[in-house]
Amino acid sequence: MKKINVFMIIQWLIFMPLILPLGIITGAFEGVKKIFNQAASDILEDKEAIV
Repeated sequence: MKKINVFMIIQWLIFMPLILPLGIITGAFEGVKKIFNQAASDILEDKEAIV
């Protein structure tokens, strides 16, 4: 039977509430930035390419 590492469980319980929201916020920020860059490139596209 495997031994349970209590110290590792305590680390996960302490740091997960810090890491998870940070990852979610970072991912959301990257997504919003990507959407604005795509919108800007769609709006400001070359008129010659349309012809």
